[in-house]
Amino acid sequence: MPTLRVSTGVTLYYESHGDADGTPVLFVRGTGADSSRWMHQVNEYVPSYRCLIFDNRGCGKSEAPEGPYTVPMMADDTLALLDALDIERVHLSGLSLGGAIAQEMVLRSPQRVETLQLHGTWARTEGYAELYFDMAARFLEVGGTDLYYEGTLLYLFPPDFFNEHPDRAGEILADMKSNSSPLAGLVSQIHANRTHDTLARLGEVAVPTLITVGELDMCLPPYFSRQLHETIAGSELVVFPGGSHLFGIQDPTTFNRVTLDWLAKHARRPRSDTD
Repeated sequence: MPTLRVSTGVTLYYESHGDADGTPVLFVRGTGADSSRWMHQVNEYVPSYRCLIFDNRGCGKSEAPEGPYTVPMMADDTLALLDALDIERVHLSGLSLGGAIAQEMVLRSPQRVETLQLHGTWARTEGYAELYFDMAARFLEVGGTDLYYEGTLLYLFPPDFFNEHPDRAGEILADMKSNSSPLAGLVSQIHANRTHDTLARLGEVAVPTLITVGELDMCLPPYFSRQLHETIAGSELVVFPGGSHLFGIQDPTTFNRVTLDWLAKHARRPRSDTD
């Protein structure tokens, strides 16, 4: 099991897939979600890009030190992981809390990020987002991790997904529970969500940026992605019709096509011997 104790003092689980030349893609997952949920993307990306996935502090196979956590703290963890792996620069793709972490990374170390993808994420915790994270924290307080995963599942996919794919929904829930984060880690990650705020600084982002969101995202509705798009100059916004918070799992074929096509336009390719 590949783990590294990084310079921020936390031990992180990670995986590296593929050996393609050029800048690797680093995927950063959201609250209470282990890195295996990126495999729908890794399997399609890996013929063209080396792919790195990892479990954030407080999640999966990574260490869960005492909290609370903050998004800047988790961004520092991720940058420290790149340092430990001797990786100077990445294509950065973050979902939800992972998107918040990605924002902090590009703001803190813009030279480390070649391109940026922000999926189903937000710039400042306020309004609907604040109420959603308060509810998630209440699930944990009342019913522990089982109620958290059961309750939030209804926000992760649209209603027709449960009607049309009940067996798949059950499999996803079982997988979430079997790869559950420890209670203290989840509580600390939700604190990071509740205190996230990059809105006033996002005008500094100067790398190619793709923002995507599901039309029916009930965790972080499209309003928040539009706010990101309006704040990050030159960014591109894609709203997936009928899409959910976890559109990369709901419809990985469409998600992968859109993100890979965009990345192909913006990735710098290594020079060959014949160039």
